[in-house]
Amino acid sequence: MAYAEFNPTRNRIDVTTRYEEKELIKAIPGSRYHGEEKIWSVPATFVACLQLRGLFKDSLTLGEKLKSWAVLERVDRIDQAMTLRTKLEPETWVNKLLYPFQEAGQDFLGVAGSALLGDEMGTGKTIQLLATLKDEGYPEVGMLPALVICPNSTKWNWHDETEKWFPEAKPYVVFGGVVQRRKIFKQAKDDPNALVIINIEAVRNHSRLAGYGSIHLTDAEKEPKELNDIPFRTVVFDEAHRMKDPKSKQTRAAWAVGHGPTVQHRFALTGTPIANDPSDLWSILHFLAPEEHPTRSKFIDRYCLQAWNSYGGLSVIGVQPETRAEFQQVIGPRFRRVTKDEVLKQLPRKQRQLIRVEMSPKQAKAYREMETQLATRVDGGVIVAASNLTAQIRLLQFAGSTCNVDEEGLVTPVEPSPKIDALLDLLDAARGKPIAVCAVQRKLIELAAKRLDKEKITYGLITGKVDEWTRKQNLKKFQEGELPVLLFTIQAGGTGLNMTAADTIVFMQRSWSMVDNRQAEDRVHRIGSEVHESINVIDIVTEGTVEETVLTRYLEKVHRLDQITQDRARAKANGLDVTELDELETFILNAHLGEA
Repeated sequence: MAYAEFNPTRNRIDVTTRYEEKELIKAIPGSRYHGEEKIWSVPATFVACLQLRGLFKDSLTLGEKLKSWAVLERVDRIDQAMTLRTKLEPETWVNKLLYPFQEAGQDFLGVAGSALLGDEMGTGKTIQLLATLKDEGYPEVGMLPALVICPNSTKWNWHDETEKWFPEAKPYVVFGGVVQRRKIFKQAKDDPNALVIINIEAVRNHSRLAGYGSIHLTDAEKEPKELNDIPFRTVVFDEAHRMKDPKSKQTRAAWAVGHGPTVQHRFALTGTPIANDPSDLWSILHFLAPEEHPTRSKFIDRYCLQAWNSYGGLSVIGVQPETRAEFQQVIGPRFRRVTKDEVLKQLPRKQRQLIRVEMSPKQAKAYREMETQLATRVDGGVIVAASNLTAQIRLLQFAGSTCNVDEEGLVTPVEPSPKIDALLDLLDAARGKPIAVCAVQRKLIELAAKRLDKEKITYGLITGKVDEWTRKQNLKKFQEGELPVLLFTIQAGGTGLNMTAADTIVFMQRSWSMVDNRQAEDRVHRIGSEVHESINVIDIVTEGTVEETVLTRYLEKVHRLDQITQDRARAKANGLDVTELDELETFILNAHLGEA
């Protein structure tokens, strides 16, 4: 029988096992064998305790020190966090500027210390986080200085919200050239009330990198940089699903800053904690609590259901049924989520509409040739897809419009475009009411803009080629009713922006990313949209193209997300209507199956 005891000197749990139990103890992330002592050790975490019990079951004896340590851990953090993670109202509603569920979320974050706030998009996660930073005993034992890592499109939103909700903090937005950035970092380093705000892509340029697996770090990557030199007490990663790839430099840079010696609190914010499958969650959990989740491979082995793929490898397809209950216990104290249906019942329902369009003959010919031959001749030259990935990009382009090759050899969408024809019909029917319009590909948005110019319809534009100041002005004018149409790419405008002046969002294209799709929808369906009777989500889909497959993949990923969030089960348990979830499923299935 295995025997586990807490080792306070080395802050670990020592485990004595029989030889035949070696494979069980090796399955626990972070387990190590100490040959001289002839003993195994695992991290001193509540997660390791759950895994020990789950693996050894009744053949495990706990020492008195471990029992005492576990009781204290439960009383001080686990039980409180598990209670607060499901509360929609605080014990006492003190801050009347917050919704009750937001103050309950603030209470959870304060107790958890480091946690993932997974509230559905549009419920005010930024406000809850700032309220937490402000409330934690500031200034005596507060959470400043703090670092916020966020998408580039939301940096100034974080600045404005900080000034509004946490005026005691001094926001430092990192932007500009090298000299300007160095000046900002120097000022922030000397300010104990600093709240540094930096975009996700820039972190790797201003932090050393953490290691991962067998990845070799160069001397330059190991060298501390500006962010590593600031004594942050709190690190926040907004839109944390962006760190799903543990091999990426931006993820490992965020880990390096978040695991700095002075950091006491780490928070991750995202309404879609997985982008593809449950394994995406590991990078976030490792950021929050590296001692609880040190090894990705063992996390996948224990909690992820895998199946052989067409390439002869294993792919994660869901949560492992045998360990599902333990998985929920593991993530529970670090994860809180509420949906808009639960807490913002005043928000309007989404109504979905599918508009099918047919390709023009020239467009269809090019599409079919690209689909079957990976090459096609168009005006200006020949378009060749060197790989299947390139072919998918080309097929999406041809599904959107006719395409030519310009003087520089670039594929360029041109008229006619049945999608833009359908869009103009929608704008005509709207009679000047605000409409948000999005697509994946910038050139399709720009082609739509040219048509609006021709039709003398005023609009605002948010794409990667539009500077930050102009984007902000276009959004402001749209929200104030000065612009009837806002055109944006999902990548540039689909995160963190309020477009609640519109009661309609039109998707000229969908992304392969479930996260990007949901976020784009919730630009218009969030706090502030309650002034509308309903929110219309309209998809313009080209028949017989890859766009139908994109919608089907979206549904698969929505199902995998629900395995983590358990939104449908929680809604049913609370007696809430799940019609919208059912309608989304029916809508996507019908789009693929060709039903009316």
